[in-house]
Amino acid sequence: MHCKWGYENIHRVHHEFTAPIGFAAPYAHWTEVLILGIPSFAGPALVPCHMLTFWLWMIIRQMEAIETHSGHDFPWTPTKYIPFYGGAEYHDYHHFVGGQSHSNFASVFTYCDYIYGTDKGYRCQKKYLDKVN
Repeated sequence: MHCKWGYENIHRVHHEFTAPIGFAAPYAHWTEVLILGIPSFAGPALVPCHMLTFWLWMIIRQMEAIETHSGHDFPWTPTKYIPFYGGAEYHDYHHFVGGQSHSNFASVFTYCDYIYGTDKGYRCQKKYLDKVN
């Protein structure tokens, strides 16, 4: 969604929020909601499960998305135990860069950003802030 056409026509709506806020997680163009919703439904569709399990999965997925966009790095959150999870600070940089951000795309699989070099700005800023503080 960060190619020129995808950003200008679809994903731009989600980036109207440049400051961290939980409401930004589900706030998106209807097309993006459909595109991102397909993988969320695909797992339970491929591996049939109980309806309560399905709803639990959807609730957990939304809570993770809201946490990522909240702007708070909660010390008690279970997401701390997910390997390669970036969290709110990591994803905030994606929104902070402003406009058509080309960094920190992954909130869960951050190693992909590392492999493709799309987290270099974030790593540089973090290194600088750690040195200053």
